[in-house]
Amino acid sequence: MSSARFSDDPKPRLPRLGIALSFQRRPDLDEPFDRAYRESLELAAEADRLGIDDIWLAEHHGEDDGYNPSPLVAAGAIAAVTRRARICFGIALAPLQGHPLRIAEDLAVLDNLSGGRIEPGFGQGYRPEEFAAQGADYDRRTRALRECLDVLDAAWPGERFDYHGQIHRVDGGLLRPTPTRPDRRPPLWLGAAAPRSRRRAAARGAGLVIAPLTTIEHTARQFEAYEEAADAARVTDYLPHALYREIEVGDSDEAALATFEPYLHHVYRVQYAPERTGLTHRDPATGERRQLTADDPYYLSPPFLDERWAIGSPERCTDLVGSWLDAMRLDRLIFHPKPAGRSLPDGVAAMTRVLDEVWPSLRVRRQG
Repeated sequence: MSSARFSDDPKPRLPRLGIALSFQRRPDLDEPFDRAYRESLELAAEADRLGIDDIWLAEHHGEDDGYNPSPLVAAGAIAAVTRRARICFGIALAPLQGHPLRIAEDLAVLDNLSGGRIEPGFGQGYRPEEFAAQGADYDRRTRALRECLDVLDAAWPGERFDYHGQIHRVDGGLLRPTPTRPDRRPPLWLGAAAPRSRRRAAARGAGLVIAPLTTIEHTARQFEAYEEAADAARVTDYLPHALYREIEVGDSDEAALATFEPYLHHVYRVQYAPERTGLTHRDPATGERRQLTADDPYYLSPPFLDERWAIGSPERCTDLVGSWLDAMRLDRLIFHPKPAGRSLPDGVAAMTRVLDEVWPSLRVRRQG
């Protein structure tokens, strides 16, 4: 079995462009759950038709907005309505997905249903309440993640195997159906914010996924540290970099912000409020670092947005995304065209503007 997990071009002129689907609704707008899920599938089908490269799924539990708790089930539905886009997890919560061999079986089924388009991605989770609700041990989540990855790699070739971990055990396990490429390790994405986690992820030959709240400067340092960890571990495999960002194109900078701001407030003051993510900010004037809160004047201010996202005219978005590509190697770039509460036509239009008004200009610049 080949050691390399990915066979992508290691030096792409442009990253593969992906969209994120979380299947959220807006409870304050009385949006029904089924519409949010149905329209997300319709968006996935349209993304595939328009040429979006990847569709990314994440996982959370018990959220009022219906944030998708079952990315593997959702991936099956997406596989049925798409033909070419890869279906990636960024990320699923391995400790809450059940026995690792069952996870491997679900992934093998998805891999066959999709024609080999599944790219699993896992993390250990960071919300204690999600573990409490399922009676899972939050303190052993790192061990649970590691054992899941061990079993997935052992099962993927389709040969009988045993595994005796601290949490999980497999005696005479056999993965059926076999995946479409049992001769190579499965593509694997990991979320790894801490240095120790990055070192473990690099040693496994996994791609690194970074969430949308880091500044561009900090993101570039994280990717650089990841490559340094791979070098230290003598990993020679290509380790792709994936980055979530917010990208919103409008007729002007002001129009783009006015359109997108209501959605930002739900996503980042409710679902990813700094009180939940532990986000901090260092004051450039004093050097003092403080814990952010949703009502902090800096949070979601224009400087906050500019340090992270591309929201503005086509020219401004092209310049900002281009500056990200200058600052770091990006292999996958993921954005959210349809956040909770946005209509399907508006989500399709937002996705189309990135494809038609930003990506061609970037392609010309990078070729030059």
